[in-house]
Parts: sequence; structure tokens; C-alpha cells
Amino acid sequence: MNYSLHYNKLSSDAMQLCLTVKAWTYHYNIDINMDWTTARQWCQKHFTDMVAIQNQAEVEYLNQVLPFNQAYYWIGIRKIDDYWTWVGTKKRLDPEAANWAENEPNNKGSGQDCVEIYIKRRKETAKWNDERCSKKKATVCYLASCSKESCSEHAECVETIGNYRCQCHLGFMGPRCEEVVQCWPIENPQQGFVNCDGVFGAFHFNSSCQFRCVTGFKLEGSQRLRCLASGHWDYTLPVCQAVQCLPIIDAPGGWSMNCTHPLSINSFNSSCEFKCEEGFELKGSSTTWCDQTGPIPPVCQAIQCSPLSDAPSYGSMTCTHPLSTNSYNSSCEFKCEEGFVLKGADSTQCDHTGHWTHSTPICTAVACDPLVTPAKSHLTCADPLEKFSFRSSCKATCEEGYTLRGETTLTCLSDGNCLNPYIFTLNHCTIWNVQTLCLANIFFCLYALMLFPSFQL
Repeated sequence: MNYSLHYNKLSSDAMQLCLTVKAWTYHYNIDINMDWTTARQWCQKHFTDMVAIQNQAEVEYLNQVLPFNQAYYWIGIRKIDDYWTWVGTKKRLDPEAANWAENEPNNKGSGQDCVEIYIKRRKETAKWNDERCSKKKATVCYLASCSKESCSEHAECVETIGNYRCQCHLGFMGPRCEEVVQCWPIENPQQGFVNCDGVFGAFHFNSSCQFRCVTGFKLEGSQRLRCLASGHWDYTLPVCQAVQCLPIIDAPGGWSMNCTHPLSINSFNSSCEFKCEEGFELKGSSTTWCDQTGPIPPVCQAIQCSPLSDAPSYGSMTCTHPLSTNSYNSSCEFKCEEGFVLKGADSTQCDHTGHWTHSTPICTAVACDPLVTPAKSHLTCADPLEKFSFRSSCKATCEEGYTLRGETTLTCLSDGNCLNPYIFTLNHCTIWNVQTLCLANIFFCLYALMLFPSFQL
């Protein structure tokens, strides 16, 4: 690298030495020591500003080319709002880029808000020291090589020794940072759509893409993707998955189904047709679809029979309902009380047509054999149910001049037999029933024997 040194006369009593390093030049004044503010004004009037040191290479270079000055040199850094700040770029000093001398800055005596550089000092050469801004020292200026045309609006022009470089903002590239970083293009996902836009164009830095799915599909993944400065999207591409419906489980009895799945099992547009088993009827549509809200299974209700009338008179009815009251497969059994017999079927069942297989039976009273009235007698009967049936009773009486031998009342029992059967005959319905009378009056018997010696007791 070639350097040239030359002096320019700026005033009658001030000389400045100009060091040209390609495009970027350093300028310094050693003829007049000035306070920090005056020194900066001098730099801004004749050049760009007081020097801003960006790296250690610049420090070494300045220490090499600048002549020794007993008061040392001001540089373009100052404490602003308690932060050391490069005044030319208005950037705060990065602690890692600081070049302070040992135990500096120390603000000794307070008010040490400006910085000097120890050029060609024997101890801690080229290091920095905080100093009061009113002190008078030599100054180092720079004439910028950067111009408005050097870099695009998306970059910062950074001065370097002998050159400059464009430091691109995030998302930009190229020699002047004029090119926008691109991410790979995105197409519509299957069963979905994507809409992309951005300030610098679709699929370019900071552009974004919004995804949505068609009806019956839901998005798996991020709904929004953004193009990063690295040229990659911030998330992986989402996909549209068919909406899943909960499986319909066969009911234990009642119905069966036949399903089709055009996409995947139990997913959007799957359909199931239902058929009720015998004894059941369908409530609702016979077909259901898996949509974005999920399937609606049908209801097969057991066919209902009309309620049976009360139990038959003098009987009972016992029913079982495996499904629901008076519905398909419900059954009832009938029984009669003692002394009654069932007329009709002893059970009935609700069938698949909604009818009972048999009508309700009746309970009729047990019948006894009809009684025949013997000669010389009369029967007086009471029939609370039917003639000569269970609970019927008949009372026998003899005509005048005859007496009854045996029980006087006959009752029809629950088994159809009569209690205390009797036979009416002339021999037993006699004028004088001596046997009966003798039991009542022994004296009368003796008298009868005397009157009728031929009678046998």
C-alpha cells in the first residue's frame, strides 16, 4: 500500500499534514493545540469530522504515521448521556472495541468526558485516556471516502483503511446491498391455498405467506410463514389434512352400517349408510357424512306396541321389557286366581310389526257338574259368578212330610268338585227319620217303636 504525505497551507499560522490512503484520508493538525470542541469544529470545517476509530488495525496505523505530540491527540469519541459515543457516526462504543489504557477511563477530577490517544508514547502507546474537554491537544480528522452513491439505501457505508465497504442491512446482499434476499417460491398446498406478499415482493425478505385449507381440511403447521434474512422460511411448510371424525361404534343390537371412505378412514367426506334391525325403526336420515362438524349417528328406536289393558279380572299379568316399555321383544305372561281357568294364550309378545302376538286372555270361573233336583226336594242355589261354577252353593230342602238325611248345603270348589255331596232318594227323605229323631229324644223313640214295631233303626 502506497502512502503520500503532503502539507497544505490552511491559514497563516496553521499547517496540516495530509496522509492519503487511497480513497480515505487522515488529516491532522500539530501546529495549534485546541480544546476538544474547537478541534472538532476545525475538522468539520476543513474535512468530514474528527476521526472515528473502528478497529485495532486503524489504531496501529495511526500510531505508525502520526508524529509524536507532547500533548497527544484528540479523537472523535465523547461521553453523551453517560455513554461513550463516536460523534461522527453517533454510535455507542462497543466495549469489545475499546482500547483504554490501564485503569482508564477513571474520570479523575471529574468532567473527563473527552478522549485522547497516546500516539508514540513509550508506555501504553496508542491507548486511550479520558480527559477534560477543555485541555488543548492536537487533532486527527478524516475525509470520508463514502458518498451517497457508494452504497444503496439498504446498507451502511463503512470506512476502511484505503477503501470502504457496504455493510448490508438484514435481508439485502450484493456489492452495494441493492439485492433483496430471496426465499424459495411456495405453491398452493394440496387441498389448500396460499397468499404471499411483501414490501420488497413476494418470496423476498420480510415477505409473508398465509395458508388456508378448503372445507373439510384443517391446517397442520404454522398458518403464516415469513422469509428470513438467511433466505429461509421461518417454519416448515404446513399441510392440509382431512378433518377426522370419531369412529361410529356399532350399537349392540338395533342397527348395522356400511361405510365408504374416499380419503381416509373416518375422515372428511366419509359416509355411512344405516339399516335398522328387525323390530327397530330409523329416526332421522339413513345416511350420515363426516363433515367439518363431525358425524351425526342415527337413532334406531325399538318399535312400540300399544299398551296392554289391565290384567284380566281374577288374574295377574307379569311383563318384561328388554329394550323399553311395550316395545319390540317385550313379553307378558298371564295367570288366573285359584278357582279360575285361563281362556286364551297364557303369554303374548310385541313383534316387529308393532302388534302383540295374542290378545289379552280372560279368566273364567271353574265349572262344576250341574245338579239335578231329586224327587220330593227343592234346590235353592246362589251363583255369584256363573251357574254351577266356582263359589256357587245350593241348599236342599224336602217337601212337607219328608226329612233330609245328610248335609243341607253343597258348594262348588276351585277344582270343579262339590263339597259334601249328597243324594236325594225317597229312602232318605222320609216321613219320620227315626234315626235322626232318636238322636234328639230317646223317649220319643221308645214311643215310636210301640206304635210301629216293624220299623228298623
